Amino acid sequence: MYVVMGAGGKTGRAVALGLLDQDRPVRVVLRPGREGQDWKERGAEVAHADVHDAAALTTAFTGARAAYVLNPPDYASGDMHASARDVAANYAQAANAAGTRLVALSSIGAQHADGTGNIATTHLLEQALRPLGASFVRAGNFLTNWLPSLPAMREGVLPSFFTPLDHPVPHSAVADIAVTVVRELLRDDSRTVELAAAADYAPDDIAAAFAQALGRDVIAQTVPREQWRAVLAGMGLPDAAIDNWVEMWDAFNSGRIRFEGTPERGATSAAAFAAAAVAGTAESGG
Repeated sequence: MYVVMGAGGKTGRAVALGLLDQDRPVRVVLRPGREGQDWKERGAEVAHADVHDAAALTTAFTGARAAYVLNPPDYASGDMHASARDVAANYAQAANAAGTRLVALSSIGAQHADGTGNIATTHLLEQALRPLGASFVRAGNFLTNWLPSLPAMREGVLPSFFTPLDHPVPHSAVADIAVTVVRELLRDDSRTVELAAAADYAPDDIAAAFAQALGRDVIAQTVPREQWRAVLAGMGLPDAAIDNWVEMWDAFNSGRIRFEGTPERGATSAAAFAAAAVAGTAESGG
């Protein structure tokens, strides 16, 4: 049995479907209140647990050979790092009690304990789970993070917090993450895999990929740093979350957030992702 957390989101759904495609027994874990009938119809077991409930997680993990876990960022929290510590401790307690091996979604830059904003939550996850023999898949910036800008790109503009606009940044695609996680769930050893898309992409490259897919010019434009807080506040983020976002973008742009080694390359290119996004078939969700 393989347990998949976050099956209602991007990577969890893709991992669960990948396991089911291989005829592996799957138990998806949903938030309390979500029925999961669609998963039952696909042949998966359905369990319910909140990531802050160690007892419920233990029940969900029991009987599983391995489980895929991730730490959903708690942007609404006044202290998302404290929330992340609690989630990581609950995963560790549940995995230890159930005897379940873990494969966790981590991030580029997770080697740093601080100075990386949101990404520091993945460092906390690694620190808590590494003593248990967990494996980690460190992903680059999600290509799906560009999807909220698709309406603007249809008007010819791609706003970017990354700067300079011609500086390539490691990205990752949900499909490639899922393939890698499924592979790691089926292994018995523990390791850290750094994973990137087919190439690294600068904002200019992303704009060019969407220009081709849309059949119109798309120009990347830097969001001035002095406007970051106002832009993020306009997205409804609280002050504490804004602080973390600003620190994260600064760390990307300074080069602090980077892979430790040479990453594995997935199959997904920016051009393929952009074409799928414009066609309405790109990965989306929470």
